[in-house]
Amino acid sequence: MTSAFGGSVLVTVEPKASANKFSTLEMKGGKGVPRQMRSQLKRQQEIGEMREQMASNQSYGADGLPVFNLFVRTPRANLWYPCGSFKGDDRSGALCSNYQKDGFLAGISKKQIDAGVSGSLFRDQAKLVETICRQYPQLRKSKDELQFGFKLSYEGLSEEQSKVTLVEPKEQKGVLDGIKTMFS
Repeated sequence: MTSAFGGSVLVTVEPKASANKFSTLEMKGGKGVPRQMRSQLKRQQEIGEMREQMASNQSYGADGLPVFNLFVRTPRANLWYPCGSFKGDDRSGALCSNYQKDGFLAGISKKQIDAGVSGSLFRDQAKLVETICRQYPQLRKSKDELQFGFKLSYEGLSEEQSKVTLVEPKEQKGVLDGIKTMFS
């Protein structure tokens, strides 16, 4: 039995083995959607697109540049909340390549990567904390105690290298501080 109403099709199917009737409502891409639900359908499509875009931004791309996925947590809870990601440049790509190979200077490269992420967080920390508290209201009470971490997404990293690394936002002052950070 098939019935049409308002641009939608109601299909009723009677299975042979059972006396139950199942109905399926099929809608045609927004044309048959009632006027009150059109904005909701559009919003769901936008959320789906944003989810796909966010998933693609969390892994390294064809250009070979690393992606730093940021996380936040409170000192009491051991639960990391994702709070964004940013893509590295050629310099961070070279550092990640050296770190990935786990060579002689891998430790120095890791410290420089940590210092770079720390400096980036320091510059925008106030804005970032505000956004995090809007996104995760449960963190609002401990917004002054938030701990930041990042997960490096780069081709060929071991599981140990891909874990979340705790980082403290610090201001990068100059060349001498960079050298001091490199060897500390």
